[in-house]
Amino acid sequence: MELYILRHGDAENSFPDSQRQLSDQGRQQVITQAKQHSQSLAAIESVITSPLVRARQTAELVMSQASIHCPPQITDCLLPNARVAEVEQLLEKNNSQRILLVGHLPLLDQLINYFVGDSVARMATASLASLSMNHAYRDLATLNWIHHAN
Repeated sequence: MELYILRHGDAENSFPDSQRQLSDQGRQQVITQAKQHSQSLAAIESVITSPLVRARQTAELVMSQASIHCPPQITDCLLPNARVAEVEQLLEKNNSQRILLVGHLPLLDQLINYFVGDSVARMATASLASLSMNHAYRDLATLNWIHHAN
């Protein structure tokens, strides 16, 4: 399985948190990441995103910029304080070989560290990570790279 993990782009400071939208800078960060990785991302078979506005907007932008043509799945499993175990179960049920997760901190750092078995992740806004693994279990992934937005 190829797992891509994307943190949402920079968001406006507004209330309530669940309705915060991407800022102009955040949109540009996401577009740049999508264009730089369009070849890899075009092969995505499944997009799974947090329900928060900034994550959904990030997913939509990446999908349009990288020509990803599957319907996004929205799940509470990718909310900021969701549990890694929920994501692990979600991935095990998914039959896709190339999956994009779009979410938030602190969950995304925890998720990468859990799968890789090391404290390596430091996801900034619009950071994109690539992991390879046969199964979505602890310590079984290889971290290919983390690319931070410019």
